Amino acid sequence: MERLRLTIGDSGIAEVVLDRPPANAIDLVTLAEVKEAAQALSLDRSVRVVLLKSALEHIFAGGFDLDFLGESWDEMLPMIRAFHEAANAWVRIPSPTIAVIRGHAAGGGCELALACDFRVMARGRATIGVPEVKLGLLPSGGGTTRLPRLIGRAAALDLLLRGRLIGADEAERIGLINVATEPQDLDRVAQELAAELAALPPLAIREIKRCVDL
Repeated sequence: MERLRLTIGDSGIAEVVLDRPPANAIDLVTLAEVKEAAQALSLDRSVRVVLLKSALEHIFAGGFDLDFLGESWDEMLPMIRAFHEAANAWVRIPSPTIAVIRGHAAGGGCELALACDFRVMARGRATIGVPEVKLGLLPSGGGTTRLPRLIGRAAALDLLLRGRLIGADEAERIGLINVATEPQDLDRVAQELAAELAALPPLAIREIKRCVDL
């Protein structure tokens, strides 16, 4: 894969690492690889938990690569469809998924995080949100549906209509992320959560997730 790395440890904890410098901008190749990774993880019964991370210190994932987005609706449609397919494939992974957010997660990056079951984010300069409205665009990776279900209509509209990017503490307060942590503790906190989930009966974990997602 060109844009990400996939590894599975002996404990059943898988890591998918986004690696497209300088900003992990999302293009069709990235989306195809995210979908491919999700499908592979869904079929591998040894996988207990999946961590979605970035190889870049300053950013989790940016939005669409504007160089490839196009200017007309017809040009944008393939990218939008590919994003829906990738995000939906990620949601369908039967094992718990955790977004480990060290840097900015804006637009499509936020929507990738929303496709995960848990979100752990470092405090500091990192922000998260869906600012597409400021570009005259709609969030197209499930942000208008998953975000209201997660944090409620009023809080979701506050982010969606104003295009606000918020820090980890506010994101934790409104329920957008599960845990806000200091940057130096991020990997440890994420690994501890992954280990806790991996130690639980996998069939029960998968069935609970399936029932919640019905």
